[in-house]
Amino acid sequence: MSEKTEWETMWGAKVKTPTDMPDDILKDAITTSIEVLSDCGSSVENEDNSKQSAAIQKIKEHMDENWTPSWHVVCGRSFGSLVTHEANRFIYFYVKDKAVMIYKA
Repeated sequence: MSEKTEWETMWGAKVKTPTDMPDDILKDAITTSIEVLSDCGSSVENEDNSKQSAAIQKIKEHMDENWTPSWHVVCGRSFGSLVTHEANRFIYFYVKDKAVMIYKA
């Protein structure tokens, strides 16, 4: 029987559980994403693609530097996905109205 998917608030984000990432990496991914997306302010909320792309790139670079390459970051309001990732290296969460998916492949 499959595990039930629920949402929990962790470090200021709404996180889809069960998570597939160790707590130290999970916390870093969430807090970095919140910080970077907050720094971009209303431009990300208003779909300014260049600022949003820069924010996503910043999150990706942070993850690559701190947790070894190759991380992938997707951020938006409406997207679907089917990805292959390393074991224990996937997270999906919301920061305000933005969905963020981070995984290592």
